[in-house]
Amino acid sequence: MQIIQKPCPNFVQGRSGYKPEIIVLHIMAGSLTGTDSWFATTQSQVSSHYGVGFLGDIHQYVKEEDTAWTQGLKTPPLAKPTFKLYKENINPNKYCVSIEHEGNDLSKAPVTQLNASVELIRTIASKWNIPIDRDHIIGHYELDPVRKPNCPAIDKSIIDKIVSMAKTPT
Repeated sequence: MQIIQKPCPNFVQGRSGYKPEIIVLHIMAGSLTGTDSWFATTQSQVSSHYGVGFLGDIHQYVKEEDTAWTQGLKTPPLAKPTFKLYKENINPNKYCVSIEHEGNDLSKAPVTQLNASVELIRTIASKWNIPIDRDHIIGHYELDPVRKPNCPAIDKSIIDKIVSMAKTPT
């Protein structure tokens, strides 16, 4: 798996003593190139650890050991996050690794993109001893159900499919 480095200025060095425990799947609502450009500016005030393109390209914006600005939870969310392992009063950016996906709806992703995402999930999960299950691999909507109800997809079963693919031995 080749990972192309696309350094982003929007992050906090370290994780304040936390380690990655959750992998959060996002949708870019646009192109990989556009996201590269947006994350490269300080004006955006956002970032992610990774981006996965339609053709299976993987870009790394922020090191996994650092805190990306991706979950959108600088202030308390409008609705409490719905995922099982949410830590009350702790910014999820501190314990999540984020993967953005090119496009507008992950349930319509090409196989090349899904396969690259699955390979990346396996690598991250192995490195940090993160179980490959629906408690540990979530959609952004489970963190921010009011503002991001369709991130990464309208059809939420795509996350179950990705988890199932990641569990299947290669």
